[in-house]
Amino acid sequence: MQPMLPTLLPPELCAGVVAEADPHLGEARKALLASQPFAGPAMWSAVRAFESGQLEEAGRTALGYLESNPRDPTALNLLADVARRAGRIQEAELYLAQCVDWHPEYDIYRYNYALLLMNNGKSNGAMTEAEILLQKAPRNILYRNLKGILLERSGKYGDALECYRELTEEYPDCAEFWLGFASVLRTLGGHRDECAAAFRKAVNLCPWMGKNWWNLASLKTVRFTEEDVQLMESQLARPAVSSKDRADLHYALGKAFDDLKNYEKSFRHYARGNAIRRVGLDYDADETTAMVSRARAVFTADLFHRKAAAGCPSAEPIFVLGLQRAGSTLIEQILGSHTAIEGAGELPFVLRVVGDDVIPKTGPDYPNGMDTLEASDLRSMGEKYLALANGKRSTARPFFVDKCPFNLWHVGLIHLMLPGARIIDARRHPLACCYANFTMSFAHAPPVSYRLPDIGRFYADYVRLMAHFDRVLPGKIYRVVYERLVTDFEVEVRRLLEFLGLPFEDGCLEYYKNERSFNSYSNEQVRSPIFTGALEHWRNYEPWLDPLKAALGPVLDAYPGVPDFAS
Repeated sequence: MQPMLPTLLPPELCAGVVAEADPHLGEARKALLASQPFAGPAMWSAVRAFESGQLEEAGRTALGYLESNPRDPTALNLLADVARRAGRIQEAELYLAQCVDWHPEYDIYRYNYALLLMNNGKSNGAMTEAEILLQKAPRNILYRNLKGILLERSGKYGDALECYRELTEEYPDCAEFWLGFASVLRTLGGHRDECAAAFRKAVNLCPWMGKNWWNLASLKTVRFTEEDVQLMESQLARPAVSSKDRADLHYALGKAFDDLKNYEKSFRHYARGNAIRRVGLDYDADETTAMVSRARAVFTADLFHRKAAAGCPSAEPIFVLGLQRAGSTLIEQILGSHTAIEGAGELPFVLRVVGDDVIPKTGPDYPNGMDTLEASDLRSMGEKYLALANGKRSTARPFFVDKCPFNLWHVGLIHLMLPGARIIDARRHPLACCYANFTMSFAHAPPVSYRLPDIGRFYADYVRLMAHFDRVLPGKIYRVVYERLVTDFEVEVRRLLEFLGLPFEDGCLEYYKNERSFNSYSNEQVRSPIFTGALEHWRNYEPWLDPLKAALGPVLDAYPGVPDFAS
């Protein structure tokens, strides 16, 4: 039997499609898979090597075949998949772009191309491909689902809502469409009851899918019942439930038992969910500590002095960074309620600049090699970041907030390429912040989130890194302590705006009236007035937090100050 090449991306990445979860999507996916060409005999060895995980061998064989058959679609598709799995995304895009250009008759390759573009943050390009697919098959639900996701990612929430409303009306028994519908409702705000009902519909249709329960759990306004607990526990007893679904069921049960104030059971479920997510992940806390040490050695006061005239002078960006669950969404909402500031969300563009422009010049051992960057390099990097960010903006306000938390790793680079940018460090009590991360099933969490000792060490390394920048860039970084912000709100907001050089506006105090759309697990909280009820919630779990306390070390005792780290 002739082997058939697999589709580029596995089902769980294909625009949210999981074939086993819904017969309609499953049939559409099977039909698309069946439409691809069979690999010719000369490609069989490459296909078999690919299927057995021998990616280098598969790539070499396919390249050899491509030399004599330069437009073969199966070879181009396989090479794209090999490149993607090796992290060479631009190379994968090139192969698939050629494949689509030379073989427009194969819809599966265009679909693969759209998925690759989407997952690389190129929603506009992906939408172009999706529209071509829909012109050929306007009722195809794979393509319509893809369009809904792309509309949501592009910030066209009204259009996305209409897309999913139509899909849920036509296919009311498809949980995936109810999830998409509910996600857009949550992003838009003001639809709490309808949003909860849509997530509940997905749960009722596919109770074994953990993400349905987790999405419902992540609505802070929803409280689980004993009946919900029993149904989730019955799903965990099913041997066919996947590890990902099991993890999300445990996270949801953690929230359920928290609602029921059974904190011991709650902690056990959170710990189990984290343990499942941790399996197979390659995270080494020592490497994080070593990276912080490299950054402290590279980004010296002398380097910043020598490069002071370099970079792009724009003062438009306001970077809000820090650990997740530290209040960055609240800060962005406050600032985005000022008439001079646009909240732009979590932008991935500093990381793109690092990958596309910095590392090719300085080498892979980031952040080593910063002293080799010329003034023209740093200026062009800053200009590239601004161009990418402006492509995501929706207003002409003079300033915008980028609240990507992982920019904490790039504070030194940000100052070199954008010396006029302002940087805000969102900081929360170590135990509260770290445990909050432990209870979240993030869609794209770093592996550090899954063990309390790892989270504690990460927090301590983050504090050590920021303490270094406080020394070498005095006054450059403004720290917002979450507990102070929520207990002395107006005073702290005024201080924050003073740091930014902006006049105080009452709208910043009424941030919850801001109707801007954004997608965050903190969505419900920042659409409500300030409350302090959750400040001490972590204390309910203190009996199980000794490993976290040990990993935090002196950072815990010093909070909200910092220990006297050695230079």
